[in-house]
Amino acid sequence: MAYVTLLALFLTVTNLVPLSAIGFLPIILCAWRFFGRRYPAFITPLVAFTAFAVLSTLLYDPGSLIDFEFYRRDGNFFVSYAPILAGCLYIHRWDLNKVLRAFFVFAVGVNVPVYAIYLAHSGLLSIFTNPDASFGSYFIARNAAGGFLAMLFCLGVACYLQKRSRLILALLALNAMMLFSTYSRGSLLGAAMILPYLYLGRKRWVLASLIACLLAGSIAVAIYHTEPSVNYMGYTFSISNGDAKVANLDIRYEWLWPRALTYFRQSPIIGFGFGSFDDQIHTVTSYFGVLGVPSGITVEHSDSHAHNSYLNFLAELGLVGLTLMLTFYWRLIRWGQEGANAATNDQGQNFVAFRFIELSSVCLLVMAATEHRLVSPSNVLILSLVVSLVLASRAPQPYVTSAPHTVRPPDHLPGRSARSVSTSRYLSRE
Repeated sequence: MAYVTLLALFLTVTNLVPLSAIGFLPIILCAWRFFGRRYPAFITPLVAFTAFAVLSTLLYDPGSLIDFEFYRRDGNFFVSYAPILAGCLYIHRWDLNKVLRAFFVFAVGVNVPVYAIYLAHSGLLSIFTNPDASFGSYFIARNAAGGFLAMLFCLGVACYLQKRSRLILALLALNAMMLFSTYSRGSLLGAAMILPYLYLGRKRWVLASLIACLLAGSIAVAIYHTEPSVNYMGYTFSISNGDAKVANLDIRYEWLWPRALTYFRQSPIIGFGFGSFDDQIHTVTSYFGVLGVPSGITVEHSDSHAHNSYLNFLAELGLVGLTLMLTFYWRLIRWGQEGANAATNDQGQNFVAFRFIELSSVCLLVMAATEHRLVSPSNVLILSLVVSLVLASRAPQPYVTSAPHTVRPPDHLPGRSARSVSTSRYLSRE
């Protein structure tokens, strides 16, 4: 099963979710192994969030759970996070420092040919004159490519912190160039934020302040652009700006974020239902102003979301869902911090993996304020698969060679006294 997860990790360089998502297979094949084990603290909020999302879907649209399109779009949370739970079901004794270093070299190297072709046709600075001519790697969406390359950048930093080398430094620079060429501004911001996070000592107050600013900023922008006269439940936003990048910002600030805030205001505790944001909801029955029950629903499984994970969770799952997700990342980052600190005193075992988990989680939280990154397989799978490998990791067994068998001579040999034998031993030692 460890090889399945390893294969899935190397396939994250593509946009083919059916291939890169095979890391969930251990759950299907070895589910009985969940019982009778102890798990890290972050598993509890993750399981609670999963159960809450399933329950919310059953109440809102139970048919979605047997619809493949649901898992590709509205329900891609299950695809993105299933490998973490799968890591509780198998074991391996690999040196993850070497495995992840090899994956980083592979992931950057496999992008070199397509990036060289891109530079030959478009050039490095063409994105400023033609934003559509950006680098997409092996992904369809540019934000998917940017998110993956930002997470890969975090892995490169972790590799460099574990063992400094010119090769890793050169690949990091190349990775940064590829990320720049995607022109994914949220991805660039996420990758850039890990540098001050490291400079400030990776303190918990830094993380708490960062999350608070991201939440407050998202809600403040949504409130500022909300127009009381607009019916965000039914109004269709039309993009009028010719600049594609500016238009993307307009649709976020003036339509998608206020719409998410409208959802949240009508059902702030548990939201409207998992996967409901892109649906057509004609009627909402309010109970005491804290619970809204939608009806007259036209379900659509599409890529239309709030372009902000925090607001999207508030809209669909309310305060309960957002709290569980943030608790999961809060504990996951602590686990990564403590694991990396312990690894420095344990011959560096799994240091790269633990440091990557910490840095990439911070990067993902920052990117989540610009897109629905916290559930995107292209962004999350690389993290969840590494977490899976760490959960399954066991200390390598030392290789022990059998000592040569020595025969102790008896104290009494024929024709020799015990005293003469002892003396001969003493002389031989001398």
